[in-house]
Amino acid sequence: MRIRYLKKTEELLASSPWVVQAPEAWKGLWREQMSGEQSEYKTPAARQRLSLEIGCGKGKYICEMAKNHPDQLFIGDERVSTILARTVLKAEKESDDSHALGALSNLRLIRVTAEELEAVFAPGEVDRIFLTFSDPWPKEKHAKRRLTSDRFLPIYQRLLSPQGDLCFKTDNDALFAWSLESLLSVGWRILERTDDLHGALEKQDFGPVSSPEAPFAAANPGVLVTTEYEENFIRIGKNIHYLRAVPPV
Repeated sequence: MRIRYLKKTEELLASSPWVVQAPEAWKGLWREQMSGEQSEYKTPAARQRLSLEIGCGKGKYICEMAKNHPDQLFIGDERVSTILARTVLKAEKESDDSHALGALSNLRLIRVTAEELEAVFAPGEVDRIFLTFSDPWPKEKHAKRRLTSDRFLPIYQRLLSPQGDLCFKTDNDALFAWSLESLLSVGWRILERTDDLHGALEKQDFGPVSSPEAPFAAANPGVLVTTEYEENFIRIGKNIHYLRAVPPV
């Protein structure tokens, strides 16, 4: 799908208080760097939960998560500059201020590829990784580009804290099946899984694989937040796949 270029993209990214211009300098220091405007919360910066969305698109998901959970820290990563600029516009709208962090002081945006994440985050620095409606790269020759391929899973494993996890949503049946196999093949453990997320939420049929007493939304409130893509699929009755997994010990 062709991406429509947004005018003043580079100007928006350069001037936005949410965009970290040199994220490599924040490696190992994300909580400390983001704690300046978090002092009103009782949770010490060193223990604030830090979540990363890889491929944040136009920003609806990451902005809403940051707004819903002001005591946590959120980072949206989008490698395509003109799409990241739309996330900036979304953040400005949600905070009602284009020049200050405002209500979204717990949000930052970066523009790096998945391969570059280890230059930006220290081992164990991230508590949760969100993959929401990632590009399915349907051709088999492009399988290694899928964000759930064994090319990227070792990177996520190194970035995640000991209690960290990976949350994955997609509408693509084939990608979900392939991703599930990819995760299991390298020892990841599936904690929760459903092939019809919103059906499960509506019926309260949470049925996690290894912890039947823990509902999806309790373990990951992010399942209740929808992306633009997700809302379109719900409208036409398309099922949404979801899983939460942890890397091998």
